[in-house]
Amino acid sequence: MSSLTRIVTWSQQLACEGLQPGDLAIDLTAGKGRDTLALAKVVGVEGQVVAFDLQTAALEQTAELLQSRAFAVNRWASQPLPRQPGIYLVQACHSTLGKMLEHPAKAIMANLGYLPGGDATLVTRPDSTLAALQQSLHLLAPGGRLAVTVYPAHPGGEEEGAAVNALFYHLSSARWQVLSLRVDNCNEAPYLLVAERTV
Repeated sequence: MSSLTRIVTWSQQLACEGLQPGDLAIDLTAGKGRDTLALAKVVGVEGQVVAFDLQTAALEQTAELLQSRAFAVNRWASQPLPRQPGIYLVQACHSTLGKMLEHPAKAIMANLGYLPGGDATLVTRPDSTLAALQQSLHLLAPGGRLAVTVYPAHPGGEEEGAAVNALFYHLSSARWQVLSLRVDNCNEAPYLLVAERTV
């Protein structure tokens, strides 16, 4: 695959650009842990990373990846999360974000669809995804970014993508800058939406 179309790589780069050591970063869809790891590398031991996933297998894979890179991992079940450094893995729907966290984040990522190598019928859904993204926009600090990778090819992916597109499209240009990265000659390819809060 060409480096030009590696959307997840672009997502990580753009989400992490504005992060500093000590910041709060959120991964709405832990999956295999690659986005969680990218965020953790930037915020460091002084920062906080919170990763959500409903699937035990996803959180186990995320924990394994992070621990293999010498990061300590906390599993979290109660709410809300403490405002203290560390990596917290939360087994809950990402739509519970607003109940778990109240302090501002500098980067929030979501990699929609299903767990690679997992059950392809367990996918993110438009209603819970929109709830999570709306809460994410509310939590972002000025200069913070929300990066969402959309996969239109799987069943339900196109519908979810349309809902996410509409949310980003209608963000006020007085408060937000929105970037869209797409492979224009392949409708089924994943694409990236990034919103940066300007004020």
